[in-house]
This record gives sequence, C-alpha cells and structure tokens, in this order.
Amino acid sequence: MINLDQSLLIQFVLFVTFMLLLNQILFKPFLRLLERRHARIYGTKEEAEQLRQEAERLMGTFEEEMKRRSEEAFKERVSMREQAKREAQVLLEDVQTKAQEEISRAKERLAKEAEEVLKELKERSDSLAREMAQRILGRSFS
Repeated sequence: MINLDQSLLIQFVLFVTFMLLLNQILFKPFLRLLERRHARIYGTKEEAEQLRQEAERLMGTFEEEMKRRSEEAFKERVSMREQAKREAQVLLEDVQTKAQEEISRAKERLAKEAEEVLKELKERSDSLAREMAQRILGRSFS
C-alpha cells in the first residue's frame, strides 16, 4: 500500500527539481536543435521552391522577350527585303530609262550618219557613174 507521508513530498520535490534540471540541460537544447533542423530543412525546401518559381517566371519572361524579338527581327527582315526590292526596281527602271535614251541617241546618230553617207554617195554616184562610163566606153563626157 502507498503511504502518504513525508517521503512522497520529498520524491515530488526531487522529481520536479530533476525535471526542471533536465528541461534546462537536455530538453530545451534538444528542442532548439530540432527546431533549427526543421527550419533548415523546410526553410531550404521553401527557398528552393521560391527559387524554382522565380526561375520559371524568369524563363517565361525570357521566352516572351525572345519571341517578341524574333517577331521584330522577322518584320525587320521583311521590311528590309521590301525596301531592297523597291530600290532594285527603281535602279532597274533608271537603268532601263538610260538604256532607252542611249539606244534612241544611237539610232539618231546612226540615222544621221546613214543620211550623210547617202548624201555623200548620191553626190559621188554621179561622178563615179561618169568615171565608170568613161572607163568602160573609153571616152570622156563633158
């Protein structure tokens, strides 16, 4: 049977004192160690999750920027190609116009030269015809 005497009170005081000492020496440091470990583990996991989310956000931003720049580059290439076509067309028209002018001038020169040659031949044809007739007939014409 249990006696409720003074020894129970002493045992209770010793138990409480022992618990207080163990609490200060063993339990609190152990609990702090567990809390730090928990904070490190889950804090690192949370930090890793935040970094992953930030990386995904940055990757999305990067991809959008690359897509936008790619579209701009495509539009610029198309614009440059169209501008080059227009410039080539202008140059071609200019060259064709100059070529036509040169051809026209050459035709005019040739026509004038042909006219002059024909005049000269007509002028000389009479004298040549007389000369040939004189040589063939052997007598002179006056």
